[in-house]
Amino acid sequence: MNKWIVTGFIFAVGLVACTGTQTVTHKRWEKDLNLVYLRDITSKSSSLGQAGSRLRQALERRLDDSLFIVGEERRRAKYELKFKIIRFDEGSRLKRLATFGIDDGSKALLNVKVALIGKQGTLGAWQVKTWVKGGIMGGSDEKLFSQAAEQILQHMKGY
Repeated sequence: MNKWIVTGFIFAVGLVACTGTQTVTHKRWEKDLNLVYLRDITSKSSSLGQAGSRLRQALERRLDDSLFIVGEERRRAKYELKFKIIRFDEGSRLKRLATFGIDDGSKALLNVKVALIGKQGTLGAWQVKTWVKGGIMGGSDEKLFSQAAEQILQHMKGY
């Protein structure tokens, strides 16, 4: 019996020990080629102004995991990413929790218009709509912004 346990243990350790990865990359990469300037054109006087800053923060966090670098100076950036919050509705987190997301009135919504602009003009324009209907503890409206940032980055990958 002990013989089988020892054999099984050695086999399991051997499987884990026989894995690995190696990457060789040859790529010309310059910081200035990947700079993107984020420009929020949402009206600051409206209730959507705070939603615009939350989306900007989500974009900055998401762009950290990509080849794009968020630039602080517009004139040095190769790309300018303009976005405008069209609609933001937090919904009711408690209502989402109580109804398991079935009630449409409790749904959190975010609607954003986005344009990627380069030196030669507009490279792409999108309208991104995200929503949260339920989830553990009623779903967080913070998920709206992270989903929107992920969608925007997916569209930017071709540039």
